[in-house]
Amino acid sequence: MFYHESALALIVMMLVLAVVRRSSLYSPLVISSSVWLVVFIAGVIFQDRFYPIQETAFIAWLIWFMVTSLIFFLFCPSIVNRAWTETEIRRIPVDYTLPLVALIGLLCYSIWVVGNTGPEHFFLNLRMLATNKIEGTATLGMLKRIYPLIFTLFLFEHVYERRENRHLRFLLWCLMLLYAVAMMSKLSLLTPAVSWAIIQGITGKLKVSRIVVLSTVVFASMISLHFLRASVSDESTIVDILAGYIYSPIVALGYMNIDESLPFGAYVFRFFYAVGNLMGIAQLPVKTILSFVGVPEPTNVYTVMQPFYHDFGLLGVLLEAVSYGLFFTCLYWLSANGSRFGLVLFSGYSIVLIMQFFADLLITMFSGNLQFFIYALAVFLASKRVHHVY
Repeated sequence: MFYHESALALIVMMLVLAVVRRSSLYSPLVISSSVWLVVFIAGVIFQDRFYPIQETAFIAWLIWFMVTSLIFFLFCPSIVNRAWTETEIRRIPVDYTLPLVALIGLLCYSIWVVGNTGPEHFFLNLRMLATNKIEGTATLGMLKRIYPLIFTLFLFEHVYERRENRHLRFLLWCLMLLYAVAMMSKLSLLTPAVSWAIIQGITGKLKVSRIVVLSTVVFASMISLHFLRASVSDESTIVDILAGYIYSPIVALGYMNIDESLPFGAYVFRFFYAVGNLMGIAQLPVKTILSFVGVPEPTNVYTVMQPFYHDFGLLGVLLEAVSYGLFFTCLYWLSANGSRFGLVLFSGYSIVLIMQFFADLLITMFSGNLQFFIYALAVFLASKRVHHVY
C-alpha cells in the first residue's frame, strides 16, 4: 500500500501543478498524470488479486514518471496559442473518394469471408486471423500495409475539417472502425478516438462534457469487442478485464524475465536488428509478442518501460524518460503554437502516451510509427494551400 499511496501523492501533486500552471487537458503532463492516476487507483482496488509491486519496478516507475513530468511541466506551453482561432485550409489535389469506397467494400467482403469460414465463431475467427493463427484473405494483409497511410489521411482531414471534406471524414471513420472490427482489436478502436479527441481539443472544438460521453462510449465499445471475440471457454468478467489490463503491467514489470542471452539492446534496437537481418548482417530480431509471466494471473505486457528496462536497467529507463519527454514536448509545443503538421503528429502518436501504463508502442512499433511519419510528411508536401479563413 505504501507504493500506491506514494504514487498517488506524486501524481496528485503533478496534477495540482498542472492546474496552477493552467496546462491544457490535452497536454502531455495532464494526459500522463491522468493515466497513472487511474492505474494506481486500480491498484488500491485490485492489489489483493496480484503479487506486490517489486521495489525495482517502483523505482523504475518513479524515474519514468518524475523525469517525464518535470520535462512536460518545464517545457510544454501552458496555454494553446491563439493561432488556432484562424483556420488554414489545405487539401489533397487528388480526389480519393472512390478508392476509399472500394477499400471499404473489399474490407467488408473480407470480414464476411473470414468470419464465416474459420474454425471458431465469427468474431473469434477475425481475431485469430489478426494474430496469425489462421490463414486470411489478401485484402486484410494489404490493408495492414497501407494502414499508416489511411491513418494519416484520417488525421489530415480532421485537422483541416470543413464542409467540403465531410464525406472523406465519414468514409475514413468507416474504414478505421471496420479495421478495428477486422482485427477485433481494442487498440485499433481506441487509437482513432483518442487522436480525434486530441485534434478537437487542441483546436478548441471539444467541450469537457463531451469527453465524458466519448470516454463512456469508447470504453463500452472496447468491452463489447472483448466479449465478442472471446472464446466459449472464456469466463472472464469486466472486473477481471479491468484488473488485468490496467494494473497487472506495472506489477509484471518487476517479475519480467530478463534474457541475458539476447544481443545488446535487443528490444530497444529491434528495428535495426530487423533491417540488418534482411541484409544478412544481423540475427533475427526479438519477437514483439513477449512471453507470459504469472503475477499470479498470466500477463505478457510490462508497461512502456519494458524495452529499456530489459536491455539497460534503471539507466535505460532514465534515458527513455528523457527522450520520450523531449519527443512529446516538441510535438505538443508545435501543436499548441498552431502547427497543423505538428498536430497531425502529436495526435497520431498520442496513443503512446495513453497506453504507457500497458506497453511501449513507440519503439516496439517503430516501423509502423516511422511509416506514419513518412506518410504524414508526404501528405503535407503533396497537399495544396487553398485559402486562409479568419
